Amino acid sequence: MDFGFGQVRAAAATDIGLRRAVNEDSVLEAGTIFAVADGMGGHEAGDLASRLGIETLNEIAAGSGGTGEIPHELPRARDVLAVVTAADARIRKATGARGGTTLCALALVRVEEDGGAWPGEPAGPPVTAQLPAVPPSAQAPRLPLPAVGEARYLGSTLESGDADPRAGHRADPEPTTDVLPRAKAGAVPAAPKGSAAMTIAGTSAKVTPIPGADGGVPGGMAGDHVRLMLLNVGDSRGYRLRDGVLTQLTRDHSAVQELIDGGIISEAEARIHPQRNLITRALGAGGNSVPDTQFHLPRPGDRYLLCTDGLTGEVEHAAMEEILARTPDRTEAVGRLIDAALASGGRDNISVVIIDIEGPGA
Repeated sequence: MDFGFGQVRAAAATDIGLRRAVNEDSVLEAGTIFAVADGMGGHEAGDLASRLGIETLNEIAAGSGGTGEIPHELPRARDVLAVVTAADARIRKATGARGGTTLCALALVRVEEDGGAWPGEPAGPPVTAQLPAVPPSAQAPRLPLPAVGEARYLGSTLESGDADPRAGHRADPEPTTDVLPRAKAGAVPAAPKGSAAMTIAGTSAKVTPIPGADGGVPGGMAGDHVRLMLLNVGDSRGYRLRDGVLTQLTRDHSAVQELIDGGIISEAEARIHPQRNLITRALGAGGNSVPDTQFHLPRPGDRYLLCTDGLTGEVEHAAMEEILARTPDRTEAVGRLIDAALASGGRDNISVVIIDIEGPGA
C-alpha cells in the first residue's frame, strides 16, 4: 500500500508449536494495522480473548491511501486507543474475566493539524462498531497443524524424566501465562537489601511523544502527516531493524521485567525464572489493561517485527537479528523465525508479523 513516503508491506503467520494442544495466539495483517495477541486463561478462554482483541482492532483498518496525498482514511491515535479499550471490555464480558490476552500492534495513524486529542480525552465520539468477523484478507495463515491425535515434537524438547511422546505419552508443557491482578506482597521475590525498589502492575501507561525528527523521511507531505503508532500490553514485543541492527522498542509488562529493572536478576536469568510467565498487564484480565504507546516516523528501509513470547522465549536476540537482516523476503523471514523457535523447543504458540517500510516505487 502506497502512502506517499513509500510502500508498507507485511507478512504474518502463527504456529501451534510443539507442546501445545491449541493455538491461543492470533495475528492481524490488514494493510494499515498489524498485531499479534497471545491469549491466556485456558484453551477456550485464551483463544477467544486473543481473537476478540484482533477482531476489534481490525475495525479501524483503513482503505488504500492516496499516493502523495494525506491519507485521511487512516485512524487517529485516539481512535486506536478507543478500540483497544473496547477490546478489553468485550473480552471481559465474553469470558467473564476468565480469559485475557497480550497485544502488540503497529498502526498507521494520521497526524492532525491541531495535534489531536492524544493522549487526553477525545474531541469527538470514539470509534464504535459492531464486532465483525475478520475478512479473509486480514487473516494470516496458520501453518500446518499435526494430524488429529498426533503430537509434534522435536527430540531436543524432551527433558529428563519426560516420557517419549512416540510411545503415546505427552511431555508436560511449560507453565501457562497468568496475570498479576494487582501488586501483591510475595507475588514476586522481595528485593535484596540495598537494591532498587520494584513497582508491580502500575496503573499508568507510558506514552512516547511524537518525535520531530527520526533520521529524515523522504517522500514529501504524506510522510509528514503519517506516524507509526506502536502499542503493547503484556509481554508480546515490538522490534525495529534499522541498518542491520535490531532494537527492542517495547518493554514487557511482566514480573521478571520488574526484577530486571530493579537490578535483581539478569536478562539470562529471566529466561529461566520460575515466574517468567507472570505478566502485569493484559486485555480482559487483571487490574491493568492500559497500553504503552510510542510513535515513529515511517522511514524507508526500516523493518518492524511483532511477535509473541513463543518466539522471544526460544530464540536469542542475536539470532533474530541475523535472520531479519539476512532474509530480504518477508514471508521467508517469518518462516525462518518460526522454524528457529521450533528447533529450540517450540514450547509455546509462536506468532510473527514482519512489516517493511519501502521507498517510493519499491
